[in-house]
Amino acid sequence: MKQFMRSTAGLARLAATVLLFFGTTSAAPAQNSRLVYDDALGENFQDWSWATHDLQSTAEVATGAYAISMEPDGWEGVYLRSSTPISIDDWGLLRFQIHGGTGGNQQLRVYLQLGETFLAESVLAPPAAGAWSQRTVDFGALGVFGSFDGIIFQDNSGGDQPTVYLDAIELRSGGAPPAGSPIDITVDAGRDRRAINPDIYGVNFGTAAQVTDLRWPVRRWGGNSTTRYNWRRDINNTAFDYFFQNIVGEVADASLLPVGSAADRFVEETLAGGSKPLMTMPMIGWAPVDRREKLWAFSQQKYGPQTSDECRLYGDDPPFWCTADSGNGRCDPAINTTGFCSSEGLIRGNDPADTSQPIGPSWVGDWVRHLVSQFGSANTGGTRLYALDNEPMLWDSTHRDLVTEGLDYDGLWDRTVRYAQAIKAADPEAETLGPVVWGWCAYFTSAADTQRPGSDCLTGPDRNAHDGLPLLEWMLEQSCSLEASTGFRALDYLDVHYYPQGGVAGVTAGEDSEDPETAARRLRSTRELWDADHVAESWIGQPVRLIPRLRSWIDDRCPGTKLALTEYRWGGDDGLSSALAQVEILAIFGREGVDLATRWVAPEEGSLVEDAFRLFLDYDGNGSQLTGTSVGAASSDDSVVSSWAIESNENTYLVLVNKDTRQRPARVDLNRAGVQNQVLETYRLTSSGYDRVADRSATDGRLTINLPARSAALLVAPGGGTVFEDDFETGDLAPWTVIANP
Repeated sequence: MKQFMRSTAGLARLAATVLLFFGTTSAAPAQNSRLVYDDALGENFQDWSWATHDLQSTAEVATGAYAISMEPDGWEGVYLRSSTPISIDDWGLLRFQIHGGTGGNQQLRVYLQLGETFLAESVLAPPAAGAWSQRTVDFGALGVFGSFDGIIFQDNSGGDQPTVYLDAIELRSGGAPPAGSPIDITVDAGRDRRAINPDIYGVNFGTAAQVTDLRWPVRRWGGNSTTRYNWRRDINNTAFDYFFQNIVGEVADASLLPVGSAADRFVEETLAGGSKPLMTMPMIGWAPVDRREKLWAFSQQKYGPQTSDECRLYGDDPPFWCTADSGNGRCDPAINTTGFCSSEGLIRGNDPADTSQPIGPSWVGDWVRHLVSQFGSANTGGTRLYALDNEPMLWDSTHRDLVTEGLDYDGLWDRTVRYAQAIKAADPEAETLGPVVWGWCAYFTSAADTQRPGSDCLTGPDRNAHDGLPLLEWMLEQSCSLEASTGFRALDYLDVHYYPQGGVAGVTAGEDSEDPETAARRLRSTRELWDADHVAESWIGQPVRLIPRLRSWIDDRCPGTKLALTEYRWGGDDGLSSALAQVEILAIFGREGVDLATRWVAPEEGSLVEDAFRLFLDYDGNGSQLTGTSVGAASSDDSVVSSWAIESNENTYLVLVNKDTRQRPARVDLNRAGVQNQVLETYRLTSSGYDRVADRSATDGRLTINLPARSAALLVAPGGGTVFEDDFETGDLAPWTVIANP
């Protein structure tokens, strides 16, 4: 069996303010303490400081011969880094001595870090001049848990402050919050039964090693750069993600192209790993020109000075390979007087031929024929899934070097039909996914509407001209109407993207934060996928009810269309709340009836979010997956501990997610899943990673499992379950069987 234990994953920054301090003297570290600094750094600690400091200062000393002096200037800090992660469960308190020097009253903060991300911070009460005082920071009071590997004492003023002194720094046990009250979980295999499509466990991209290891069921080739991909010459355009540049792919022998392109290699390694490739087919009408060289859309020499360029992006030390002429397409009309700088501060009227050439459906059809020639048809083990471009309702921003007007309903539908016909003419058994829209606003109306000044994002003249139907409903209606009249189905999947708003998606800076407020909001936000009563805590400001909403549109307008979410993301790869949200999301997809899903992007190897996928795709290290039928699982408080049950021919699976920052006992009743007196394999995901833990035993179908704070558990009951009749009565059952934590 594979071993799952690994280093603790990274969490992200918290903004909390706690002022705790006690006493005035320091004693030698007790047995329940761990030395960080006393005359020298403790075991495994290293000095990673960037402030002016001295670890052997004799100017002011609390105990022993030396103390740490620090000049708290310009946000600089003393950074004491452990070579191994430290468990907050074991060491919940930080105690230290501080001296304000001759000046005193310094503004300081102390914070914890794990890897490259922040965990928690405490703003310190200013130290007095000429005196030592002892301070204690309680990690439990900060609402933080898991592990850390760095302690940082930092200037909190941004200016210049007098020297401060630190001494007798130690970690102490304690501070962990008491366990919360029990949560009751009931599994009923006779209710809410829905077959799970394993294609929901897919990702975008990912490494070949991950394909072999986790066997992603679906692997998507997608994103902005695939909207303009020249499959003949292996060139993509980075669009607004990176200076609208044509980037040449690395191939062993360019004379063999298109054989051996990046796209070919992607399909080859995906199929070799037993996964399904999902290829994005350009529908924008443009592709990079055939020249295999770096090109860019907004030359500063040609179109005038711009607000940034590829070299300026890197500050005072740009890399040797950057191109200063490659501008960002933004400008100041007061400075750029070439006539290309519009009043809105964008370069307009640039020549598309600088980077791109026009293409049409036949160009895409030829690509499909090439893939069939290399890897076989959809019916013979080749590529079956083709996405109709990527986020077309954002082209006027993401590809604004070519598209300046927002796409409307009719324009999107016209392209959908023509390109779907080209794909299916090349491979009749291929399946198409569309319209691959970016998110909330694009479900309801077109870019032509949302581009209007003062748009409310949900309606406008274009929508009103199409019977007032939301864009996705209208597209579904057109798809089935076309099929009814011609026999041709343009959309096999309704394909959408969804990123939770409110700063929890992990897409832009700061959205991977693991501070208590953000982490709790992230875990609540998974309810946007299904809960009609949950109001999105973001600018959306209303119930999203995403999956039931989309399924109802399918049922009303084009029954039989499958549902795909080919981009979503709920935080960074190494955040614990991100990983727990990912566990919930995969379980929600199964329960609510999603047919295909691919996370943006595949989590990094060895990350906590990869562990979340492992729980479903390789839970025992032998390739066992959570597939089968989703069945009823009810929690007495699913805002604290959520529950998800799956029944297969071999096993009954129960997934529990403790979202609380305290340990919670879960009292589980498995009687109505046909589980009686059995031993259940048990797996757990915590901040330390994913691993098998001690088995649990059910007595008369019941057990109790203690769930650590912010953790997920998987219980595997062997054998297919027996579904009891609806009038089953529990009667006087045996008391709960309490199984202690390992």
